[in-house]
Amino acid sequence: MYHIIETDVVVVGAGAAGTMAAIKARQADANVKIVVLDKSHMDTSGGAGRGMDALNTMSVPPYSYPEDVVEHTTKVTEGVLDQNVSYEFGKRCPQLIEDLEKIMDREKGSLFPVDEDGNYQLFYLHPIQKPLLLPMDGEEMKRALAKAVRDSDATVYNRTAALQVITEDNVVKGVFAFNIRTGDYYYFKTKSVCLTTGCAARMGLASSGYLVGCYEFPGNAGDGYYMAYQAGAELVNMECFQANSLIKDHQGPGCGYVAAPRGAYGTDKSGNPTWSHGYSSGDSKMGSWKAFAEGRGPTHLKMSHLPEEESQVIEKILWGNERTSRKIFHQNRGQDYRDGKAVELAFAEEIGVCGGHSSSGVLADENGASSVKGLYVAGDVDGGLPHSYLGGALVMGGLIGEKAAEYSSEFNTSVDYKGLKKWIKNEIETFEEPLKRDNGLPTDLVEYKARTRIQHYMKPPKNPEFLEIAVWWMERIRKEDLPRIKAVDYHDLLKTYEIKCILAVGEMMARSSLYRTESRWGYQHWRVDIPESKSEWDGQWVVIKKQGDSMKLSKRKVPDLKWDFPAKMEYEYPELSFDVGIPFKKEANWINPKQDKWMAGTLEKQGMATPRKFMPGKEK
Repeated sequence: MYHIIETDVVVVGAGAAGTMAAIKARQADANVKIVVLDKSHMDTSGGAGRGMDALNTMSVPPYSYPEDVVEHTTKVTEGVLDQNVSYEFGKRCPQLIEDLEKIMDREKGSLFPVDEDGNYQLFYLHPIQKPLLLPMDGEEMKRALAKAVRDSDATVYNRTAALQVITEDNVVKGVFAFNIRTGDYYYFKTKSVCLTTGCAARMGLASSGYLVGCYEFPGNAGDGYYMAYQAGAELVNMECFQANSLIKDHQGPGCGYVAAPRGAYGTDKSGNPTWSHGYSSGDSKMGSWKAFAEGRGPTHLKMSHLPEEESQVIEKILWGNERTSRKIFHQNRGQDYRDGKAVELAFAEEIGVCGGHSSSGVLADENGASSVKGLYVAGDVDGGLPHSYLGGALVMGGLIGEKAAEYSSEFNTSVDYKGLKKWIKNEIETFEEPLKRDNGLPTDLVEYKARTRIQHYMKPPKNPEFLEIAVWWMERIRKEDLPRIKAVDYHDLLKTYEIKCILAVGEMMARSSLYRTESRWGYQHWRVDIPESKSEWDGQWVVIKKQGDSMKLSKRKVPDLKWDFPAKMEYEYPELSFDVGIPFKKEANWINPKQDKWMAGTLEKQGMATPRKFMPGKEK
């Protein structure tokens, strides 16, 4: 069954950015019709589904100002950014604090800490000399945001995943979606879309082999990147990979952002720090890589030197906000944070791309507007505002909600319902092909195949030959395996779509990594064949855009920088050269026949001899 519904604003993804977009859209216009879609359930979906312990990057006077946010993002992106977007985010940070206190019904000093003068107090963490991290006691944040959305009279569709953003002449016309519980399809005829689908988490595969074992929200398969690309939007920095330090065997965050501001730090097996700061940027990731490469692993998050009061604070946050299973995990292993080696870390378990935690995503301006008219983005899918974390998702989510409502009140659209119904029926028939097959490949097997290839061939340090093989694999799986997938139910049917997203984003990651002929951002884009930054790439985006059936890549200069802040991190790329001793030497008479005539004769007798063929796609 399908439904055609007219609305004004469709919010795709009900995480932190999406819920705030709906709330602010209603505040901007009491009459605008708002639809919210989430493939999970709005109350607990997204990267902050369990609430949050801090807003990681914030400007709150007098401790920090919008220019300080610009300084930070300029440095960690090494100058590859639009500073105007960072500044706009920084300006709006104080309003976000007021909004959250109101939505969560918390008094000043209850949700966020204040100093003796009544100012909101920020902590140092970032690789600049300014405090930007605002701690937060926000376990109920996501549920409070969800309640505010329901109170706004927005129409919420849980378990309903968007499949396409429909455009015509580069203008948003609608959203096509699918409910994984009922099998119903929806075409939302809309004037604007707030795309807040989160990052592309399920790209590489963790060593555990579990498909849902990932650092980010496990529903994130790059859907937003894929939908924006198909709609004609531009994406940037897809070569800037996300690779984190995680808890070994738990697949949860190492939580340096919780522990580091309170005195904890990462160490190697001898107890030496792996880097000078706890912020997850390309330089600190290079330090983690170096520890393992030099045989100084395992690495740990050291908290044993902290006062008992701080240990209890960290336990409260990590066991209440981040992963409720974390307490059980440690207790079952007999691990105590007061032991210096209680929290073993793993590095770069699964690679992916992210805007809020890194720099990759849909290119958007200071209003969250993409290159497609009526399409706005915020949160981890947004490549226009790098390294902004939850604060950026909430601030820009609210901003695009306002802008979408404003745009929708001024914009009129029409639709040919007769032609639309025919289009919908064709789309449903194509989409449901995997469900109607009598037999075929299991979805989990194809996803496993795709993600293992991504992890093996793309994980930094990047090898261009490997990257080319990765592209070959993405194309091969798309051509040979996708047509043979057998879905067993509606949820499984959605997974076939998610695999398409994984393959498309994986191809973007590989192609853009080949296109940027340098290394940059520390570990995040480290090419072993060109282990240094090139001046010709300073302040340059790699832009990806759909052109017909092809993926077009181009080089574009970022807007002129208004603030002259340092655009380089403190690290150097190592020269990978190893002396492994003298190999075995063969004597002069150590000679085998140049041709195996004996086996060749056997093949000929059996009629099995065939002309030589090259590997498909590798013809010379």
